[in-house]
Amino acid sequence: MDEPFDYSEVPFDFGMCAAENCPSAAPCLRQIALKHTPENILFPRTLNPLAIKKGKGKCKYYKDATKVLNAVGFMRTVNALTLCVADTFRNRMIAYLGRKNYYLKRKGKLPLSLSEQKKVVTLAKELGVVLDEYFDGYIESYNWKI
Repeated sequence: MDEPFDYSEVPFDFGMCAAENCPSAAPCLRQIALKHTPENILFPRTLNPLAIKKGKGKCKYYKDATKVLNAVGFMRTVNALTLCVADTFRNRMIAYLGRKNYYLKRKGKLPLSLSEQKKVVTLAKELGVVLDEYFDGYIESYNWKI
């Protein structure tokens, strides 16, 4: 049975693949995304077939469709900060993530990548916050980064 696939999660600039004869097609996220493209999308972003043929059997554009565990929300960490270091934490995280992404990721509206998770934990520890768990929850999702 096929696992449900939400096409709305596919980033606009994610290149999909139409090479059906590729030996790596079944577990490739680029193939899976293309197969789930809604009919109303007339011209989806796809890889040039000539670039795929050039690879001679081994596709350098292969994207593993294994889901990864991403943290969501770090209000637990924010609430554990003392008043004297809260501004430092917020300002450094905004410098790292950008203002909009900081607030979306802090509240759990956007998942945190592994590198972003490490940054939250490292900065919190640097500011004296040691917790058993730094994040509000976790979700499984595809790794869309190239």
